[in-house]
Amino acid sequence: MEKQENDNLKSFDIDHLSTSQSDILATLQDYLVQGLQAPGHHVAVIEGAAGTGKSVLLTKLFKNIGAGIKDEHSPYKGLKTVFTVNHPELLKVYQEMGARYQNLYKKDYVRPTSLINGGHKTDSRYDVVLIDEGHLLLSKREPYIRFFQDNQLTEIIKLAKVVVVVFDFQQVIQGKMFWNQKLLNQVLAPYDHRIFPMDFQYRMEVNAPVSSWIDDFVTGKLTPLPADLGNYDLRIFKRADVLLKTIKARNQEVGLARVLATTGFQRRSDGAHHVVLDGFDLPWDEFDAQVKTWPNRPESINQVGSIYTVQGFDLNYAGVLLSPAFEYDEESDRMVVNPAKVTHKEIYKKNPNLTDADAIAQAKIDFMYNALNILAKRGKKGLYLKAADPALNARLLALQNKAK
Repeated sequence: MEKQENDNLKSFDIDHLSTSQSDILATLQDYLVQGLQAPGHHVAVIEGAAGTGKSVLLTKLFKNIGAGIKDEHSPYKGLKTVFTVNHPELLKVYQEMGARYQNLYKKDYVRPTSLINGGHKTDSRYDVVLIDEGHLLLSKREPYIRFFQDNQLTEIIKLAKVVVVVFDFQQVIQGKMFWNQKLLNQVLAPYDHRIFPMDFQYRMEVNAPVSSWIDDFVTGKLTPLPADLGNYDLRIFKRADVLLKTIKARNQEVGLARVLATTGFQRRSDGAHHVVLDGFDLPWDEFDAQVKTWPNRPESINQVGSIYTVQGFDLNYAGVLLSPAFEYDEESDRMVVNPAKVTHKEIYKKNPNLTDADAIAQAKIDFMYNALNILAKRGKKGLYLKAADPALNARLLALQNKAK
């Protein structure tokens, strides 16, 4: 098997779309053109789970618009457009596209706060704004990063004739970025809008039983592993150091194999920001200004990835370490979340859209399941799991043995 090159753009820039993707793109472009010609603001919402090709579709749409801006016969002639994403690693990818491809420009890719503040400062307006990872938009004021309004999606809609935004509620992972269907409906209510659902899994090369098992697992439901794994390598490991050894072997073979982890691991005894688990001891990832994204940097094989560096990206193999915050509840035979063991408290920041005590408690649990959902669905060819909680890992190993 050929080892995959470390190319930031490979997973995003795909010219040959599936029939389903092509159909959605055609319908989306029709809606966009109609919105440009009609009064008022218009919002297209692309909804789909991790790995359904949302970013691929958005990339293709932006390239199509860019190609038409100088074309006298194109409905996109002369449009003022911009692309935004609230994720620094993903922004690197898109800005590289702008630098590399004809009809696209690096300056056309910005963070949402920069877009909003720049729009207000210069009284700028756009014909079309594309938003990737809309579930990462702020839904509360954050003066520390110079966002002074109440909701970033609301502010962007005000600046644009047509907005195309990607949403997946199962990737909502922080209080300051809290979104649910009710809040999205409230934001969209004053405007013409249309939902474009995407439901086919393009990233993970899995059969239906494996896909269902992973979908259940990331919500806490524990069932025996499928007897037929197809070509997908789904495994539970007894030890984290053995998982790392296997990931390194896969990385040598095909590339893009990385260890990832959820929040909830305590710092090393000397204070180092490492994940330590039965013979495994590696530092967490860190944001780096270099052009290469974290999954594509060779040195990241010796680091632990997180939602902040892998959300939105493809791996070939993902080795996921579940922190002590994920526990086994024997009475319900489920994997449960213990928010008291979450170490990255930033995710639990208060939000004015989330005030009911029961809803807050549920959100704390959902954020952790959603983070696991993001990590567990990175691997195209395989997923390796190891839980820090001894009871949970023992149960997972037993469920693996039942499949044999």
